[in-house]
Amino acid sequence: MPNAKKETLKKQFHLETKSPLFRQALDFCERVADSQANVLLTGESGCGKEIASRYIHACGKRSSQNFVAVNCSAFTETLLESELFGHEQGSFTGASKTHTGKFELSNHGTLFLDEIGDLSLTTQIKLLRALETKQIERIGSNTKREIDFQLITATNQDLPEKIRNREFREDFFYRISTIVIKIPALRQRKEDLPELISFFFKKIQKENNITIRGLESAVKDFLFSYDYPGNIRELRNIIERMVILSKDGVVTEEALPTLYNIGAAPEEHASDAFSTIIPWKEYKRKSESEYLIYVLKQLNGNVAEASRRLGISSRQIFNKIQEYNLR
Repeated sequence: MPNAKKETLKKQFHLETKSPLFRQALDFCERVADSQANVLLTGESGCGKEIASRYIHACGKRSSQNFVAVNCSAFTETLLESELFGHEQGSFTGASKTHTGKFELSNHGTLFLDEIGDLSLTTQIKLLRALETKQIERIGSNTKREIDFQLITATNQDLPEKIRNREFREDFFYRISTIVIKIPALRQRKEDLPELISFFFKKIQKENNITIRGLESAVKDFLFSYDYPGNIRELRNIIERMVILSKDGVVTEEALPTLYNIGAAPEEHASDAFSTIIPWKEYKRKSESEYLIYVLKQLNGNVAEASRRLGISSRQIFNKIQEYNLR
């Protein structure tokens, strides 16, 4: 594919990057786009796996055909089978009309199955057969229908671990993972934060008809130092909060997000609860971490208020959150 087209598509999908790690992932996406290989995208929730799947489709020879996406966790086992394979009218109670399944709709195009790790073992067997034979039958029909599509699946789960726990079929795993592409977490490509932050601020200001004239320094510190465990999705939500809670066009510390799941509740300590002597630095680190967790829990994660109560800057608090790897 010509470089000019690649760059156009990256702009279209907002995939321009300065990160070598993400650039490598996109390069793999481009190289598999014209193949028949089944692709498995892995990575944390919210890191952009569906966008990557759409980029693969757009880069390939199937780009003029349908891209069909299905979230496997959004359906019960029975409904998912009907959603994928389709059904004939009257094939079961409630089947008032014929339904064309996603397999048929994606014929000659791309089928994207998100949250593939949530499939039941029974559904995995049925999908495995369809992938091996390239044929499907609608529920209530004996007619075999030929299908031809590129399969892209995605998960944030550890599928090899699920295989070891007998929660995922090994043969199905190998069928869907001819090519595995890991999409990096946002904290692994912080080089892209300036562009992403700018993009979301412009987009959300336009959506809400709000103009932002400035950000307080603590807000800037947060945006560029936070690790974003929720990835791109969390970044967007945080910026939406900031825009909506801005005052007279300025985003203040008050608009900083509540940080959920900061950590486990601190243990209660009696004055004689020490079991061993540890280095002073280690004790200080442990005590500081637990007290910070306690304070943030008491204040529902309000970093600005914690800063005021503790008499230290918000930036120092964010640095401690990162130093102690608190979530």
